[in-house]
Amino acid sequence: MPHDLPAALGGRPVRTRPFPTWPSPSVEARAAVNAVFDSGHWWQNGDGAGERLEAALVDRFEVRAAVAVTNGTLALEVALRAAGVGPGDEVVVPATTFVSSASAVSSVGATPVPADVRPDTFSLDLGSARESVTARTKALVVVHLGGQPADLTGARLLCDEKGLLLIEDSAQAVAAAWDGRPVGSAGDMTAMSFQAAKLWPGGEGGAVLIRSDGALAGRVERIANCGRPRGSSDYDHLEPGTNARISEFHAALVLSHMAGTDALWLRRKGTYERLDRALPAGALAAVDPRVTRHDHYMVLLRLPQAALTDGLDNATTVRALAAEGIPARVLFPAWHLLPAFRPPTGAPRSLPVAEGATRSALWLHHRLLLDPDCAEDLPAAWSRVTAHASRLAAGPEVRPTTTPKPGLMPDSRTSDDRSGPPFRAGSVSSS
Repeated sequence: MPHDLPAALGGRPVRTRPFPTWPSPSVEARAAVNAVFDSGHWWQNGDGAGERLEAALVDRFEVRAAVAVTNGTLALEVALRAAGVGPGDEVVVPATTFVSSASAVSSVGATPVPADVRPDTFSLDLGSARESVTARTKALVVVHLGGQPADLTGARLLCDEKGLLLIEDSAQAVAAAWDGRPVGSAGDMTAMSFQAAKLWPGGEGGAVLIRSDGALAGRVERIANCGRPRGSSDYDHLEPGTNARISEFHAALVLSHMAGTDALWLRRKGTYERLDRALPAGALAAVDPRVTRHDHYMVLLRLPQAALTDGLDNATTVRALAAEGIPARVLFPAWHLLPAFRPPTGAPRSLPVAEGATRSALWLHHRLLLDPDCAEDLPAAWSRVTAHASRLAAGPEVRPTTTPKPGLMPDSRTSDDRSGPPFRAGSVSSS
């Protein structure tokens, strides 16, 4: 059989060896969890792992306050509620992001308004965001998609001009920077996620960073703690709230991973740079030249126009790559086209770039970049698949040639509602 025939069409897979798992158990993580267990201090209400995590976040991001919560979705919801966003308000959200960036807005009774994204980076298109602002707009959410920071300079200027709250959705970035400005430094508040697939995995968990407003920080803390001040054992509920406190176990796990941030980033960066040289021009989503540091949470790929013209789409490509031993996922569908957000009457707003990405873009998890051989295996598999686009598009359903191994590795958001089908560690994604 031809050497370059895709495995989905009967060729031999490019790769049969599993990729590194994520999260990867470590002595440090085990010790952190054991320390919480032995302490008997299992919930956040005093001097424990939750407070130590918050202090570490304040120190790292140089913000006024940090409030650790149960997951990244609730981080967004709590931030919006603390800012007074509610019924009758609108919040502009990029259309290409996981659905929680929009559903958090709906959860507080406000209306998420989609804005298109840039065709080169899939980050928020600030021109489209400006067109989306109305008299009812109260906030703008920017998403640091795949570890690439959004345009923090432009977003801050737009929000200051229009009198809007700026919220950074930094679920997929922890140390990235835009034009020397680190994530978490421009938004009035920043939502983070520590779900198991994240760069700082805690299994679950999240945080709200408050840049400078002490009163706002107090509201965030109270709302996340049933409406009462942290540490209080009285029934002094000052406002309606929810129980969004992080588990001490999850907080300890996050802390155990923060120390390895730069070492793992250097490994991901090295493999990504080799990929950039090996893949055809345009296969990787562009990195804006104003990005000072990219966290490489995702490897974002786009199908070439010739393959799309031949009928290949990202779903078929994902299955073909899985057959080659390369686990991938389609990029998040434009959320405004999902049943939960379609208008009851009329057509949804046309956002051509985000809608095109729904069919043409896909991504690989950062754990693949921890294996330097990815820089050779992915380009080889990509070349096979795109060279046989028409046959793959016309053929029967593509199936992986290997059996997924046990070991759940959740997807890109929190495992309650930000995941989608999980990865299986060292194998392929189920869809």
